[in-house]
Amino acid sequence: MCDEARALRTLRDAADAALTERLVEIERTGAHLGEDATSVVTWARRDLRLEAGDTRARLRAGEALAQLPRAAEAFRAGEIALEHVKVLDFGMRHVGVDETVQLDEHLTKVARAFPPGRLKKLVRRAKAIQHPESLDEAWISGMDRRDIRLSKTLDGWHVTGFLPIHVGAQLHAVLESLSVPRAAGDDRTASERRCDGLEELLTRVLEQGLPTDGTVRPQIHVVVEAGTLKAALAPDPESAFVAGEPAELVGFGPIGRELLRHLTEGADLRPLLVERIGRNERILDVGDRHRHATAKQREAIWFRQDGVCARAGCENPIDHSHHVIAWSEGGPTDLDLLEGLCAACHHFEHAIHPRAG
Repeated sequence: MCDEARALRTLRDAADAALTERLVEIERTGAHLGEDATSVVTWARRDLRLEAGDTRARLRAGEALAQLPRAAEAFRAGEIALEHVKVLDFGMRHVGVDETVQLDEHLTKVARAFPPGRLKKLVRRAKAIQHPESLDEAWISGMDRRDIRLSKTLDGWHVTGFLPIHVGAQLHAVLESLSVPRAAGDDRTASERRCDGLEELLTRVLEQGLPTDGTVRPQIHVVVEAGTLKAALAPDPESAFVAGEPAELVGFGPIGRELLRHLTEGADLRPLLVERIGRNERILDVGDRHRHATAKQREAIWFRQDGVCARAGCENPIDHSHHVIAWSEGGPTDLDLLEGLCAACHHFEHAIHPRAG
């Protein structure tokens, strides 16, 4: 059954590629005019039952693929999906044509191995590196739009509004942590789990009293190189630290210097020594003979795994530091022998391996 599912997915993606190429050809030759349609969009809506937005996205994707031979080959073979190609088209328009063409092979390799969301994250980082000035422009624009409203209805409350980047990241970090499935039998929908998580948060706040003195800090993470942090907080042309890639606000993406300065005011800064060689990173840290991971080790695990559970296919946030070799069996609390698991995967690990650490 699994092989059949993989084969069907490949057929679907290859069919999407063939349809996209045909639409591009129809527009190029004007074949739709012979069938009394003023545009390819009109013809596709009438004869293929495609929404106008879908047709336009396919036409843009076809134009992008004309300059990305590796991606075009993978799309025709059913190795990447239409959603991957839409991300590549986004890269052509927002990162730059020449830059995306140069990354054709690398981006196609990522698309073959990961879902479109992972590829979009990579393309957004490329945009941040090529156009860092746009990061603070986006934050300032969002600050002008901030709004939240609670409207009472007969059966509850209707929530509308718009949150600035850093406020949304705070809420996202809290809800992600509180809405993780707690066991394999948790059959709540994602929206139900988010609402339950918000209810749990509000209950805790009301039980402990409303924070009025500003000492309760949101648990959000910003990953930033030393040089970039130095350039944002204390610019000095004579400094030995050179600004590198933009800082990243976890749960959102790259951010500019102004927002970085805003977030570091009163924040806890925890340095983490990392050795970087090309795209590879290695955390330079030492082990510990205590059973529980230290705060520094937990931060290192979080950094190493981008805050995501170590189990393949699981995208839940880390909740536990887990011993690869059980502590009860002599496993040390060394960084290289620790991994971060979400609550559900950690519970499952202990269910199948009762002596696991």
